[in-house]
Amino acid sequence: MPRRRFDMVDVLERAYAVEAPEPLWLRGVVEAIRPGLEDHLGIAAYLYDASVRPLAVREPILDCPLDAAGLAALMNQSNESYVRGAWLSKCVATASETPGFASHPGVREVFHPIGIHDVLVLNVLDPTGIGCLVGAPLRRLRTLGEEERARWDRVAAHLRAALRLRLRLGASERPSGADPASGTVEAVFREDGRPEHLTSSSEPAREALRDAVLGIERARRALRARPDHVLASWRALVRGRWSLVDTFAEGSRHYVVARANAASAVGPAVLTERERQILSLLALGHDYKLIAYELGVSHSTVRVLVARARERLGATTRAELIAKFRGES
Repeated sequence: MPRRRFDMVDVLERAYAVEAPEPLWLRGVVEAIRPGLEDHLGIAAYLYDASVRPLAVREPILDCPLDAAGLAALMNQSNESYVRGAWLSKCVATASETPGFASHPGVREVFHPIGIHDVLVLNVLDPTGIGCLVGAPLRRLRTLGEEERARWDRVAAHLRAALRLRLRLGASERPSGADPASGTVEAVFREDGRPEHLTSSSEPAREALRDAVLGIERARRALRARPDHVLASWRALVRGRWSLVDTFAEGSRHYVVARANAASAVGPAVLTERERQILSLLALGHDYKLIAYELGVSHSTVRVLVARARERLGATTRAELIAKFRGES
């Protein structure tokens, strides 16, 4: 059977099918990502709850040599240090980048006997503790190139936005204490950028949403064969507030729906909400450019707010800033 062609538009459309039941949503994401990610050993994916140990896995898709027993053994043999170095602090990476990978008993006892020596991972974790991981087992150790990492980082930004909105809409099981925000519909646009409904009377908001709608249409129509251009045109979040997630048709007209989906983040009360959002991503190792992409704000905004947060927390280095943000110093 010929290998399916990788289609970045399909990846984003499957990710933003946020009202689909959890198993169907994850399967759709996996099937769209598979042609661009897998390396002859198949693919694995699951949602997980990071608030318990071992991590609680649900809806596992194991289309690869790893089976459910092997996955459980890996989870059970991952100590707190490894969990924090992998699931809680890595977004796009190979598993071998995690400190302790080579000596991890599960790697030696589970991975190696079935021919897995590394895993290319897309991992997104919501502040509620619910995460989603999609991984491609690899036959040998790999180091990600800069362009490859940047591409999958942007895909992960969309997956994080989609997961966050699913949790808010209740499409994925939400843990106690989760953000109760509803993902309210705040705008409806025609595909040509004309607004049908808009709760905000702000002209900058209207223009930003219009531009984002037109960006999605460009991605679908003119850029589909160019994955990086699709990611540049289709925003993960608009002005730090909206995700454009739904399209529907009435007759010959197509519409795009904007839902409130601002990123939430816990952290020191002295910081503003936007500063906490930015530092939560900085703590995952994101650079300013990726943070700007994920939040839908400018690079200069990120730089200024990091500087303000550093001043508020009395930190002089990036490492000190992250430690103070996490309450570790």
